[in-house]
Amino acid sequence: MIEKNKTIIDSSNLPNTPLAFFFSRLTKKYYGAASKHFEELDMDRNFFTLKLIAKHENITQQCLADYLHVDKASIVRIIDYLSEKKLVKREVSEKDRREHRIVATKKALNYVAKISSGFNTLNKVAFKGFTKQEKEIFYTMMEKMHTNLSSLPAENYSLKYIKTKKKK
Repeated sequence: MIEKNKTIIDSSNLPNTPLAFFFSRLTKKYYGAASKHFEELDMDRNFFTLKLIAKHENITQQCLADYLHVDKASIVRIIDYLSEKKLVKREVSEKDRREHRIVATKKALNYVAKISSGFNTLNKVAFKGFTKQEKEIFYTMMEKMHTNLSSLPAENYSLKYIKTKKKK
């Protein structure tokens, strides 16, 4: 039975709604559509990371981690996943044996055109009805928010919280 007087929450009218709520909603929609779009590929995540690796021939694990804003353990898991799928391989740097370059395989290079096309299509759908200026403003504002929030200790907080919880 459907409730007739069901309360509907309009988050756009809530002045203290966290921005993360809106970003999370967009992320779920976007990556849900991306996963559906890329169903035929032999992978179910890390599409953008693979695209980055294929585009930058000498990219290192550290460079990827820095660009994607993930820790070393996370980037190792991502590279392990892509390696298991035979999409990338690690090569030890000739300059520094501790440094690993990540190289896209032929299989990955075949996927990249599909991934690029898919993201272009999704971006067009997401920006439907936006002017060129509105798109530029959107990207500028997102970068500005990122810069503003970069001074906060968000990444360290979660690690401190986890360490504290384990000790108790």
